[in-house]
Amino acid sequence: MYYESYARKKPRPRKKRRGGCLGALLRFFGKLVALALVLAMVGAVGLYFLPVSLFMVEPDYDLALATDLPSSPINVLVLGVDVLNDGSQRSDTMMIASIDRGTLRLTSIQRDTYVEIDGYGRGKINAAYVYGGPELAMRTVNQAFGMNIMHYVVVDFTALVDMVDALGGIELDISEAEREQININVVDSAKVFYRLGYQASELLNSGEDTHLDGLQALGYARIRSLDSDFVRTSRQRAVVGAMLKKLRASLWNPVVVGRFAAEALEGVRTNLNLAQLIALGEKALFAGEIEQLRMPVDGAFADDGSKLTITDAEANVRALRAFIYAE
Repeated sequence: MYYESYARKKPRPRKKRRGGCLGALLRFFGKLVALALVLAMVGAVGLYFLPVSLFMVEPDYDLALATDLPSSPINVLVLGVDVLNDGSQRSDTMMIASIDRGTLRLTSIQRDTYVEIDGYGRGKINAAYVYGGPELAMRTVNQAFGMNIMHYVVVDFTALVDMVDALGGIELDISEAEREQININVVDSAKVFYRLGYQASELLNSGEDTHLDGLQALGYARIRSLDSDFVRTSRQRAVVGAMLKKLRASLWNPVVVGRFAAEALEGVRTNLNLAQLIALGEKALFAGEIEQLRMPVDGAFADDGSKLTITDAEANVRALRAFIYAE
């Protein structure tokens, strides 16, 4: 009986795996990709919790750093370079981005602020970038406002257009007067952007939550003749805020996030390494509402129509430090 029972059992045929060697190879690479994604997510989470104080490693060149400031939040000088009308590459936009886990504070520096620029005498602060690049721009801001900035991000205006378009555009509250100025600026910038393959379109609407594409957002940030340079810098901060809002709303969409990240990494110049960029980007992304300030502050400068002369340097330093460090 035992023999007959054993003999009746036939070997179970093996199931053929679909795809053969190719299928096995694809499954293998699929597992590798899945593992890489998991590791990337774990690494990204780890970078978010990385203390910004670890980034405070002074570079070789002298930046006239203030030594009496805390190591966090970290202050990064953001320079928006205008190459639309001439080749001077003055830093049309100057912002201090103060970043820590849970906070993002933006301080606009008026480009016509008249300060001492090492080696070049007194001049408008946005000329420092022309004379000595981001290093001299950081040193000049540190000397003028008692800061400890040792990192920079330079954003060409074409990069701003690409990043906004990567998000599918942004939404801002636009007045009818601003709509007209946006269209004037879009036409003005078209002579540069058409050569680069961009298509410009007229902004037809105004009002709350008006949708802007990249060129229109740039046109909004560059409005100058409508009111004052003080309002212009507030528009620039509004564009940054709208981009962060749109990016937060798109976190569920890896295509949009990946496209934005690719444009950001390709379109900016910085002395931050990739890990630092990711860590600071994550902190800014999840920081909540942006707090804002403008330098110089009211009552601490004189305006003669062409330049802003600082009349109370200590008042500006105190106001800036109180804002950044929530004193």
